Amino acid sequence: MAPQRVVVLVPYAQLMAEARQAWARRNPAGFAPRFETSRNWASNLMPFSPGPADWSGDRARDSLVAAALVDQVARARADSALRLALGSRLVEATQTLAALAAAQDPGFRAAWGQQMMAKLGPGLLSPAWEGLVASLAITWASSSAYATDVLWSAWAEPGEVADALVICQGFQADPLAGALRQRWGEDRSPIWRLHEEVGGGDLGDVPARSLTASAPGLRGHRCEDAEDEAQRSTACVIRHLEEGRHPVALLANDRLLTRRVSAMLHNVGVAVRDETGWKLSTTHAAAQVMALLRAADARASMDDVLDALKLSPTWSDTVAQRLESLARRHGVAIWRAAVAHPELALAVPAQWRDLLTGLHEARSLSAWLLSLGSALVVGGWWDALTQDAAGQQLITGLRLHPGSEAELASVGLPDDGEQTGTERRKWSLKAFTAWVVEVLEGATFRMPLQAEAQVVILPMAQQVARAFGATVVPGCDERNLPTHPEPPAPWSKEQRETLGLPSREALGEAALQAWRALLENPHVDLLWRTQDRGEETAPNAWVLTLHAAGIAQASDPRSSQRLAGVVPERPMPSAASLLPERLSASAYQDLRDCPYRFFALRQLRLQDAEELQGEPDQQDMGNWLHAVLRGFHEERRDARPGRQADVAALERWAKKVAEEMGLLGDDGQAGFLPYQAVWPAMREGYLDWLSAFEAQADRAGPSFVAAEVERNAQAGRWCLMGKLDRIDEQSSPEGRLPMVIDYKTERRERTLDRVRDPLEDTQLAFYAALLPQDNLRAAYLSITDKRGSGRSAATLLIEQPEVLAAREALLRGIEADMERVAAGQAMPALGEGRVCEFCAARGLCRRDDWSAG
Repeated sequence: MAPQRVVVLVPYAQLMAEARQAWARRNPAGFAPRFETSRNWASNLMPFSPGPADWSGDRARDSLVAAALVDQVARARADSALRLALGSRLVEATQTLAALAAAQDPGFRAAWGQQMMAKLGPGLLSPAWEGLVASLAITWASSSAYATDVLWSAWAEPGEVADALVICQGFQADPLAGALRQRWGEDRSPIWRLHEEVGGGDLGDVPARSLTASAPGLRGHRCEDAEDEAQRSTACVIRHLEEGRHPVALLANDRLLTRRVSAMLHNVGVAVRDETGWKLSTTHAAAQVMALLRAADARASMDDVLDALKLSPTWSDTVAQRLESLARRHGVAIWRAAVAHPELALAVPAQWRDLLTGLHEARSLSAWLLSLGSALVVGGWWDALTQDAAGQQLITGLRLHPGSEAELASVGLPDDGEQTGTERRKWSLKAFTAWVVEVLEGATFRMPLQAEAQVVILPMAQQVARAFGATVVPGCDERNLPTHPEPPAPWSKEQRETLGLPSREALGEAALQAWRALLENPHVDLLWRTQDRGEETAPNAWVLTLHAAGIAQASDPRSSQRLAGVVPERPMPSAASLLPERLSASAYQDLRDCPYRFFALRQLRLQDAEELQGEPDQQDMGNWLHAVLRGFHEERRDARPGRQADVAALERWAKKVAEEMGLLGDDGQAGFLPYQAVWPAMREGYLDWLSAFEAQADRAGPSFVAAEVERNAQAGRWCLMGKLDRIDEQSSPEGRLPMVIDYKTERRERTLDRVRDPLEDTQLAFYAALLPQDNLRAAYLSITDKRGSGRSAATLLIEQPEVLAAREALLRGIEADMERVAAGQAMPALGEGRVCEFCAARGLCRRDDWSAG
């Protein structure tokens, strides 16, 4: 038979080129057979254009068809979130049936579907959602046309385009190839198995050479964790290349680890060809589009909007940095609050605000695609996407090219014979974003293949009939390389058997055959980890069998280099020229705690950037309580309306301040619930104290004057500044005597420690120095949710009786300390005490390095 009259079907596309090259080496002269996959052969015979409701394998189209099918039968019985989940499950279920349906003669495919429905029984017709998905999947798969249908037509009639159809079978049988063999006849359609089948499911049948320590080419590597495994895998690949074994096959059992290995190989200049790819949603191009859609949400946070703005090439980094700085300064965490803020609104570019606002309204899918494309152009992303391989696939997959959106407008089931449901339906931004996510998650991105690559990344099943100089197999643990892979889609064991889908046992047998074929390679490195993310992980069962047989345990392939450790010296900077002219109580406390802390945080002005949005913490609780008490007392003054009125007023201020501070959030009060739970006890304890305090005021005791009062004073040539939580006054022979009160929500024991040594307490003495009076009182007001009385009361006034002496000592100390700093005295890092545990400058002073040394 003439070779040119033979079509050879190979199980996957990469084998076409390999087979042609192998034939050319054996038969350099004359004609060659046609090496094809079934899909490639069909596309060469006739291009395929799926109909409005056909299965296409394109997630953008298929998700729309699935949504239309679900809406048709479940619109009145499920909310939108459930319908979205059902549509996703329907796509998954139909994908598993597509290969079986395509293997049916198109003229009998509908009957096959009816037969499957009958065999599966009345359970599919039950109202359960699983039955609904299964019924729709069979209906969709059996009523669809497929790209390979041309192979059943006269174009591919036996004897028309070829006289023989040779089927090369991999580790699993192809349903379509088997069906075509029946059509062509066994005489004209022989099967060539690309691997040697070994019966049974036990490794005992594997040739002994692969299972003994005398096989030098088979090595096992026990790794500590994923990073150790990635580094060792990279070192194994490089070692094989250095020894002249190329190309090296890198089997992708663990995609995340494989990408890490690929990145390390790229860094050392190794040419890598990845035949597996990864989800399009994980690419930088997808991250840019998703950042824009998140920012366009009417409930978007400042973090979401700033992320998108920083990614946009249209606006400079300065614009985003200024907006972020203002948002942090004013504590604005929600985008809509920033647009309404008088100062932040001026920093928002008008074009950026219009871009986001233009994506708020609901519209048809076609209109959404046009709007998203326009937004990408305005934001400067379009040009970058068109120059990036992943960006090009994203634009094509989402139909963002002008005019291509019309293709999706005809997809789905017609509502009235004129327009499809896709075209008539108005999509919200949330629904459109969910569709984009589904498309990006369902698409696989593959880098453009390099013709000459030193390393080839491929699945284990695609190693068959290919020659490699060496094979490196990371991920040989029980999680990433199961002996019996889990079948995809929501089909039970009985349903899979009825439909003709591969069972779990069949998948396990195919995996075992691939493993056996792997062990026949001349040089193989098997790697597995003993723990993954803190959890212990066992090797794959096949690896354990090899280990028991005594395979060689390889030494660490990484080269080591001995480095001499150098212990850094304790930092002793001096910065007299950076001395601040104004001091707060916390700034001077930093100087007393650690001179280097003062140097870093006050002279260099290095500060941690607070999160714009996050769960409320203890500091938020303190700020909230301060604001509540300020509003309550400024409104109440010396009026005493009674306990019930005071409770109502505090509750009103508590809610108002929480809303103004954004503590309640858009999603209810979940983040602030722990603090709201203790608020009633704090409120009642505070009112208990207030009633006793005001009863004392009737006997010439203190009474409220002002809250959150800013004051300045001088200490030599330095200006002292601060904000006093509260000032009360009481009568005395010398006139009105002020009393400074500072609220504390910390542990009671810590507040009591503050007043034990008056010369060690900076805060009350500093606040007393801000007042000009020669005589005054100062105290902390400890507010907790305790239950008790006396010193165990929920709210307790803790006075500093020696505040006047402490004030004088503090003023002298400030002048002396600041003069020494101004004279250039060194600012050493002390590295001692409790303050080091939570110091923001700890990483800068490197205390952990020099203190350990």
